[in-house]
This record gives sequence, structure tokens and C-alpha cells, in this order.
Amino acid sequence: MKRIWLAALALAPAVAALASSTGPQPGTTGVPKGGGFPAEPVCTACHTGFPLNSDGRGTLTLSGVPERYVPGQRYALTLELRHPDDDRRRWGFQVTAVSASKWTGAGEFVITDLPNTELIRGTVGGRSYVSHSYYGTGVGEAGGRRWTFDWIAPPAATGRVAFFAAGNASNLDGSKEGDRIYSPSPNPIAVTAPAKSGKRKKAP
Repeated sequence: MKRIWLAALALAPAVAALASSTGPQPGTTGVPKGGGFPAEPVCTACHTGFPLNSDGRGTLTLSGVPERYVPGQRYALTLELRHPDDDRRRWGFQVTAVSASKWTGAGEFVITDLPNTELIRGTVGGRSYVSHSYYGTGVGEAGGRRWTFDWIAPPAATGRVAFFAAGNASNLDGSKEGDRIYSPSPNPIAVTAPAKSGKRKKAP
């Protein structure tokens, strides 16, 4: 019995690392407190060893978000995480979109990059998340990684939409120690507003 217990202890770190490499838990993008919902953590809640944005050399960007969105329009987005150090050899991320006034989920994500990304339904505020999958972590790749997915814009009544994201530049040591996490949280990584209707008011 003692041998079995010791074996379980030895396997625990590997199981924890596998759970993260297959995709993080929903709600780790750093959305701040608002709308009656608590603040989300970022990946440093599990990946310890360095504080958030620890060295200033990692960059996390989200491109393709329009300045103004057209309701129902589908937009192709790209999230990219870069880090120049040779010891960064595995990559992960999570991103969500929320109403900037109500802090509830805004729009709909569509997975277009199987098997590298996956859609995760959250448990708070109707939020949904796109994150890396096990195959999308780029094991052994140096320099960084990018992921693509689509976003379908919500109704105009949603108002401004804020995207929040976090990225993990891992050292590929099989544990959650020594990984570097990057996020602009509590600020959004991108913001968009509904397009103007373009209708002119009738003259009195």
C-alpha cells in the first residue's frame, strides 16, 4: 500500500502538467471584476516561479479584431505569443470576448485550426474561451507560436466588446515551474465597437 501511495505522489506533477498542456481551465484570461462577476486569474495562478510579464521580452498580440464590428459578421483572428530565449520551448494561451459594460460573453468563437485549438465553455457570465489543445502547444518549437480562430460579432446592442487573453511561454520541463506568463490584464488585449448605422437623420 505504501508503494502505491508513493507512486501516486510521483505521478501527481506529471498529471497536473498534462492537464494544462491539453488546455487550461476556463476563466484564466484576466478579465477584471465587473458586472457582478469576480475577477479572473491569469495562468500565474497555476504556473508559478515568475510573476506576470516578468522579463519584458515576451509579447502577446491579437490581430484581426476590427475597429468597428458588423453584427453577425465573421472575423478571422490570430493570437501570437513570442519569446526570444532558447529555453522557451512550449506555448499556450487562452482568450475570451466580453461586453465592456455587462462583462458577459460577447459574440461567438469558431474553431478553424483543428487540432491545435479548442473551444471551452465557461461557467461565469456566459463566457466562452479559445485555448490551445495538446497538439497546439508546439512542443520543442523556439521563438513562439501563433493560433488562428474566427469570431462572429454580436448584436450592436452589445456595445463595446473587450478581448482578454493570457499566454504561456513554457520551458518544457514537464512541470508548472519556470514558465513565463504574459497578459495585458487587467487591460484588454483588443477592443471593438459596433459599426455606425450610416443612416442620416431626416431634416425637420
